[in-house]
Amino acid sequence: MRLSSTAFILSLGALISSTTSFLSPSVSTSSHKASFVNIDSKRFVLADDVPATASSSSSTIGQPGTAKLDTPWEELGFEFRPTKSNVRISFKDGEWGEIEFCAEPYVNLHMGATALHYGQSCFEGLKAFAHEDNSVHVFRPDQNAKRLQSSCERTLMPVLPHDIFIKAVNEVVKDNIEYVPPYGSNGALYIRPLLFGSGAR
Repeated sequence: MRLSSTAFILSLGALISSTTSFLSPSVSTSSHKASFVNIDSKRFVLADDVPATASSSSSTIGQPGTAKLDTPWEELGFEFRPTKSNVRISFKDGEWGEIEFCAEPYVNLHMGATALHYGQSCFEGLKAFAHEDNSVHVFRPDQNAKRLQSSCERTLMPVLPHDIFIKAVNEVVKDNIEYVPPYGSNGALYIRPLLFGSGAR
């Protein structure tokens, strides 16, 4: 049973934050290395469980920490700051669609959407960090994928497959790579996967 069978939207937005103003796990612990998604800005490496063909582009991506901001990287607080894009995936007619890149931060929503009337929504939060060699790592995305799937089951929404979640995280980080704070700035690119019922009921 589902509360709405018409439409659901997964949106992955990104905001820049200072890790000092938000509780986060340490990324320097060697025992967690296997849980990182590695996005190397020089060699263009994807997560191990995502096929190379999953990439939207095989061209070289940019470098972390090169975006022009009105605040020094070392002084960022935990707040929303615009980045280049967010990615969206819609569930319609019984299946998940393709990843779509969007520059607009707004969502056009039906006034009868189940997210508004029944609170049918869930979210996750994860961070992308730059390392000393300019590679970018996302901390434990596999655990976020599992939690989102559990939330989908509890809120009667279609479960997002693991590989689609990881691919979406990879794509939104790569497209916003210049907004990943540089190594040594104590900052991170915060990724907020949001899934909600957009269909009317």
